[in-house]
Amino acid sequence: MNKIISDFYRIFIHPIDPGLFITKYAAKSVVACIVALAFAYLFGFRGHDLGWCVYGSLILVVFRAGNTLRKRKIVAASICLVTIVLVPVTTALASHSFISAVYLFILAFLIFFTPVVGGTAASTGIGVLIVNLIALNSPDTFTAGLLRSGCILFGSVISYFVIFHFWPLHPEKILSKAGGVALSDIGDYFRAVAESDGTLEDRKRITVIHDRSIESLRRYRRFMEAMNIDPVKELGKYEGPSALYALLIRMIEAVVGLANSAHFAEHSPAFTRLRFKFSELTLKSSIVFDVLAAKVSTGKGVIDLTEINSGISELERELLDLGAYKRGDGLRDEFLEAWGALYGLRNLSLEFDEMSRVSLGGSAV
Repeated sequence: MNKIISDFYRIFIHPIDPGLFITKYAAKSVVACIVALAFAYLFGFRGHDLGWCVYGSLILVVFRAGNTLRKRKIVAASICLVTIVLVPVTTALASHSFISAVYLFILAFLIFFTPVVGGTAASTGIGVLIVNLIALNSPDTFTAGLLRSGCILFGSVISYFVIFHFWPLHPEKILSKAGGVALSDIGDYFRAVAESDGTLEDRKRITVIHDRSIESLRRYRRFMEAMNIDPVKELGKYEGPSALYALLIRMIEAVVGLANSAHFAEHSPAFTRLRFKFSELTLKSSIVFDVLAAKVSTGKGVIDLTEINSGISELERELLDLGAYKRGDGLRDEFLEAWGALYGLRNLSLEFDEMSRVSLGGSAV
């Protein structure tokens, strides 16, 4: 039991899960369905009509997508509109076995083709398909189908009000905070690498911090998946949760690459001064992670990489001035190690610049 509680805390809460997102997300979905059911009962819906009200509530609760509250409202309205238009047709055709089979094939083909359009369309399509499958198993007249659509509309409107007005959750704010947490953990990993003395115990400590940063990255992706957000939709852009996710991956890869070369030429006295300056510069660079984490979480903060970039350029000149690359007494290999470490730090600075441009958008919603 302790392990289960510990794992739940580590995955969903630690270190500052934005408002216990998963728990709130599930709770508001249940509340929306209960409220829709209660209102339907109070308004006189009974039997199968009451069930169709619940179906209307469920499709809005379960099949949501969009990385901002505004986009999620559009998806909810779309799924409701398409469903109430198709249900009367499905209900009437259900009495004709051959026609209903052809209709179902066409509907299933169109809906399962929607993932090509994007994750949002796929989610909407599956919700529409499920409700229409229920209608196909309950054949009736077109008029009865219109009544079912009315019930679906009633349940959807109640859930819409609960989800988006009474108890709204802003995906962009939740993901920005989760992204800030991931960046902070990656920053802790980078600091551990910069301060490492290379001992076995120190390497174990770095491994633990590295695993924590990976877990934060996975948590961010789980939040995206819980919101039905396409994880590759905004790749190549500087806006949206998918863009932030891609940059977080690149950031941690840059830190891993730097970790593999940070202890360059550690047995060579010729590089002692360079190693010392490199260590100072990496520690100074770690502050940028804190600024970036705050910027991603709140949208505020200015990143100035001038000092870091000039420091890297100075170290590159100093390394070249050593002339180790011209000598064949083993210093050439150590020169390549040192150059690889500087390249890794330069690459990290470039990722800092990329991350400073990203925005989740919709912060004013």
